[in-house]
Amino acid sequence: SGAHHINLQGCFMTATEPAAASNDAVPIDTGLASLVMLARFHQVSASPEQLAHEFSSGEALQPSELLLAAKKLGLKAKFAKVAIDRLDRTPLPAIAQGEDGNFFIVARLDQGKVLIHDPRSQRPEIITIEDLAGRWAGQLLFIRAGAGITGESSRFDFTWFIPAVVKYRKLLGEVLLISFVLQIFSLITPLFFQVVMDKVLVHHGLTTLDVIAIGLAGVMLFESSLSGLRSYVFAHTASRIDVELGSKLFRHLITLPLSYFQARRVGDSVARMRELENIRSFITGNAITLLLDVLFSAVFIAVMFYYSGWLTLIVLLSLPMYILVSVCITPLLRARLNDSFARGAENQAFLVETVNGIDTLKSMAVEPQAVRKWDNQLAGYVAAGFKTQTLSTIANESVSLIGKLVTVATLLFWA
Repeated sequence: SGAHHINLQGCFMTATEPAAASNDAVPIDTGLASLVMLARFHQVSASPEQLAHEFSSGEALQPSELLLAAKKLGLKAKFAKVAIDRLDRTPLPAIAQGEDGNFFIVARLDQGKVLIHDPRSQRPEIITIEDLAGRWAGQLLFIRAGAGITGESSRFDFTWFIPAVVKYRKLLGEVLLISFVLQIFSLITPLFFQVVMDKVLVHHGLTTLDVIAIGLAGVMLFESSLSGLRSYVFAHTASRIDVELGSKLFRHLITLPLSYFQARRVGDSVARMRELENIRSFITGNAITLLLDVLFSAVFIAVMFYYSGWLTLIVLLSLPMYILVSVCITPLLRARLNDSFARGAENQAFLVETVNGIDTLKSMAVEPQAVRKWDNQLAGYVAAGFKTQTLSTIANESVSLIGKLVTVATLLFWA
């Protein structure tokens, strides 16, 4: 009925109308236009000009390029062959490719009527499924919003680095497993020395000593080989992550609006780009080490309880002292690290801008002023670094002192 057609058409008009063609004389990239329509349908901001600039080679986007463009917008996309008789069980809307190579949107199917939108037309139209079969090549590009859109409007924060790490989770899991095995081997050496003290020295069992020495040498050889393998796998994986993150960060940087660069100095952006390796090192290095330490702490505590519950209790009672040092030092250390980084970025910005504008600097004969400003900034940076290092030394020595006091208490109660 007429009312039914109006309702069917209205379900898609709001999302697609802004991207409709306005001039039939201008060639239209139907694939790009269809992608932009569906992106807006999924409440994802999309700029056809920017997508064309980044992915088009001067011609209409091909299917593989459409997939890349959809991924850029944070959308999940895939091409699939669909039989016409299964279209009523297919999730819509989707992008269809016609027999002529152009793309159009299949918005909805209801009672043998299909709502489509060809970007070359001003408005959506309703056709029969038989008409669709005559103009459709049988392939659909399915588009759906991903969990946590990472398109043009996504926020650039710490979570931006997580997908690159998750991509190599298998290799990082192998590194974690090897590290766990190495931690197990670290328990073997003190056990060997215990056997030497209890069995060999007391009973003068030189034959036992030979066996223990051979066994310990074999364990050490295997441990060294395993450690070398772990270092190789970790270095290789870290290099792959660095390449992916570096390329992704540069693409993100050059797609930022011009206002971003106008509001910031060149050196500020360069300084933050240089922090990429530190962030990756933290995610793949310190974070993994922390996880391993937490997991293996249970093993060490269990072994300690096996030998002496009272001595283990002394060690456990020292944990609040470590926590107290962390609570007191961490906020101060974070503030000083931020100050040190800010001053370093200031120096980087000044150095880059000075070198870039060296012609102007010399023509105006202001080299002495530039040198004085550099000296002042450098002195501030060095002073901030010294304060940070001093506070870090206090924290390290405090932790070391607690460890030594625990050792003294252990010897005192053991005796």
